[in-house]
Amino acid sequence: MSPRIHGTVRNKDTGKGVKRLRVEAWDDDYPDSDDLVGSAITNTRGNYSISYLKGYWDTYISRRVITWRPDIYVRVFVENAAGQWVPLARSSVHPNHDPAIDLRIDLDLEIEEEPITKMTDFKPDEHGFHFPNVFTVRASIASFRLGSWDWGFCGGMCAAALHRFKQNEDIPEDTAPPVQGTPLYDELFKRQVLSLTSPNMLLDEILAWQSAPDRAVWFGRESIGSKVKREWPKLRSNLDNDEPTILALIREEGYLANLTNNHQVLAIGYTYHPTTKDLKIHVYDPNWPDTTQTLTMNIGLPGGELHAEDSSGDMLRGFFVNPNGDTATNWEIEA
Repeated sequence: MSPRIHGTVRNKDTGKGVKRLRVEAWDDDYPDSDDLVGSAITNTRGNYSISYLKGYWDTYISRRVITWRPDIYVRVFVENAAGQWVPLARSSVHPNHDPAIDLRIDLDLEIEEEPITKMTDFKPDEHGFHFPNVFTVRASIASFRLGSWDWGFCGGMCAAALHRFKQNEDIPEDTAPPVQGTPLYDELFKRQVLSLTSPNMLLDEILAWQSAPDRAVWFGRESIGSKVKREWPKLRSNLDNDEPTILALIREEGYLANLTNNHQVLAIGYTYHPTTKDLKIHVYDPNWPDTTQTLTMNIGLPGGELHAEDSSGDMLRGFFVNPNGDTATNWEIEA
């Protein structure tokens, strides 16, 4: 039999082997790129066995060098809900290994087998507005009409609904959007403006986010997935403290893309798997009254990839917590 790299991957809490993990053996080759020795899937007992890839893999070492000693380590991956392999752990390096003999590398890992679900008390069909996010704006000078446009007040609707939720006030029963000039219309418009401007210019932040690439690039531009990964603990902390949170959703890509095509929603809960890094955020989306929508992604993929999906079917590249959310929510209507 050929020499092999083998071992067992166990759940640190239970001591039991973990099945269906991908284990890769690598030769640490600094300053050159590391070389893949081979890979295997753990069996029902958590065992894996990797034979040397084609018997030889390092193109930088002559086959005639009999004193060749690779520096071996293993990487462990777990399969997420989308069938992608997410990095889970990496062993220490075993230096100067003699490739003529077996090498055993066992790992004891912290593995959660079930996702964590947290929901606030905000329910879209009870605390959200019952009309869609479409408002007719008419402009005129003196008695001369300039025209009318359909606009969205997504941030204003999220802030107004959250304000009523916090104050334990009933939501209006209207199923049609309020018309321009009515108190509710004016309130939603004001909160919309605050969600975009106070205390920060949200459009500047949105531009920075939508110009981020989907994957990190070699000259240092951070991927949008890496930015989301940093934003997630902030959102999770809010939701764990029963605080629904206004999010800015990034749908566009590039400096020249239309900023107004991005969106705002209210995060009201989450389902998160700490091991696979699968994340589902439950939201009130003003575009879809009386329903709970979801944002689905994985925040553990290599290269900062995200592959985010919006249950509404709209494009989703990423999200961040709106820094103006508290201002827009806490604004009080003048008597």
